[in-house]
Amino acid sequence: MITIWLHKGKLQMNDIVIIGYGSQAKAWAHNFRDSGRRVTIALRDNSESIPIVNEKGFELISLLNIGKLSKPILILLTPDHTHLETLTEIASKLEVGTNIIYAHGYSYTAFNFKENFPKLNHLLLAPKAIASELRFQYENKGKLGAAYSLEDISAEESAEAKELLMAVARDIGITAGPYETTFLEETNADLFSEQSLLCSLLPYGALHSYNKLRQKGVKREIAYLECWLEVKLIADAMVKMGPEEFFKLISPNALLGGEKAQKLLFDEGYHKKLDSLLSDIWNQDFFTECKGLDFNKLRSSVLERWANEELTQTHRELAPELINK
Repeated sequence: MITIWLHKGKLQMNDIVIIGYGSQAKAWAHNFRDSGRRVTIALRDNSESIPIVNEKGFELISLLNIGKLSKPILILLTPDHTHLETLTEIASKLEVGTNIIYAHGYSYTAFNFKENFPKLNHLLLAPKAIASELRFQYENKGKLGAAYSLEDISAEESAEAKELLMAVARDIGITAGPYETTFLEETNADLFSEQSLLCSLLPYGALHSYNKLRQKGVKREIAYLECWLEVKLIADAMVKMGPEEFFKLISPNALLGGEKAQKLLFDEGYHKKLDSLLSDIWNQDFFTECKGLDFNKLRSSVLERWANEELTQTHRELAPELINK
């Protein structure tokens, strides 16, 4: 059964154990603690994060000792590609019906956790924010949305499982929804938004625009302001106002220029490329690409490339006087 209970009308939870202490784990752990929850961090015995966890005052447990706890609520917040290895190590030590919450549907979907770890209750609670934003909105009592799935939970337990996820969502600062989805839908949508817009078009589009201005002799400070800093200002306005109000707001020149560019850039070839990305995700070819990939090597390569861009150095120099930390 789902390991929650009611006490004087307030939802109670037994041990919350967060596996990992990366960016997302830190945000969840601190938000939980500030909401009055007891949180334990589970790490490997050789983890470099152990001194940090001790310094922050969280309880610490060895990953391999999780099985000694009685039906903990596990929240798996290590990188997605490590989840299969982690569950393979600890699943046999866990009781039947132990709850595991994921912040993203990828690993459950890609590694078929429903079939491979059938004795566990797999739940999805996916905040739609990067870790720093999750913490910032919590501290500032801001608004934040999330998606959830109970598809792995039996009909008899679904009401209690939903109550559990809603309590967890509230305690980490989710104020909107959470909105129901499936592991697969959340995975596909998240991957596609990253590939088509968030981690490609935005940063690389800004980079290419910056470089084009520099090629025309525009001062780097001006190019930075126009092509990097204003990305946030425009994105904030878009999200706050919505499409109609945004296009009512922008100047006539911006309106005409935007229409000219969108007709030129977003042509049939662009849509074919989007369809190619979409297809690779939906048919799970992208999942195959991820398996066995050395992500540390890939990240090092990407960081090296960006380190050699003038834009990066310009950002380092101008950010302290232009951006509020």
